[in-house]
Amino acid sequence: PTDDGRIKPDVVANGENLYSALSGSDSSYGGKTGTSMSSPNASGSAALVAQQYILSFGRAMRSSTLKGLLIHTADDIANPGPDYQTGWGLINAKAAVDVIRDQKANTNKLRIVEGTLDSVTNRSVSHRFLWDGTNPIRVTLAWTDPAGGSLSSTDSRSPRLVNNLDLRLIRADGGTNLPYVMPFVANWSQASMSSNAVTGINNVDNVEQVLLASPTGGGTFQAVVSYQGTLSNNLQAYSLIVSGVSDTPPPPLPVTVDTITPNWVS
Repeated sequence: PTDDGRIKPDVVANGENLYSALSGSDSSYGGKTGTSMSSPNASGSAALVAQQYILSFGRAMRSSTLKGLLIHTADDIANPGPDYQTGWGLINAKAAVDVIRDQKANTNKLRIVEGTLDSVTNRSVSHRFLWDGTNPIRVTLAWTDPAGGSLSSTDSRSPRLVNNLDLRLIRADGGTNLPYVMPFVANWSQASMSSNAVTGINNVDNVEQVLLASPTGGGTFQAVVSYQGTLSNNLQAYSLIVSGVSDTPPPPLPVTVDTITPNWVS
């Protein structure tokens, strides 16, 4: 994949025996196979998803939102979770469009968030929601990381991330679920490259995902976005995609009142 173990590819698209125009004549069609089919499949699907967002909200989405949506809604087709063969899975444009339409129809629902972290007031942001009681909870964080420095050597295992954002899911019972990480990272063995993803602190990818396959109980869940170290330019925009969310917003946080004792002057 990459020297530092990032998850690549991000997603895959069907490129096998696609019905396509042929060069024989203006009406010649047939099946074609290869990256010349999968690449336009991926880019065309992404363009349609981006178009749906503009139609729904009257503005363009962030590039990290588009990337996060395609990863969040991809069909897992190989190892459970991400892997180095198919990334996060097979692009499912309809599923991505359905998330956009759901957010449009339920404006109070936590489905798509375009937020910002900074080094002063928003060092950590908690997005609260209720579980819908039926579906798994899946939370995907994506951000466009600032450009890193160039390398002149090979096999450098140092992470290439500039802004190291973190995602965690705090369950209603107070427990915490962490995102996927690849066993190859810190192991660096050939055998570990094909191992199933595990969970933990991810320090290499600019996409992180938490999956809670079987949520239990009621109460408020929290998708918490934070960062380690420092932020380049003291700022980082991010995109968050959430599934398994109830249409009902969570109850408001309790209001705390400070008591002030006046200093009477006699």
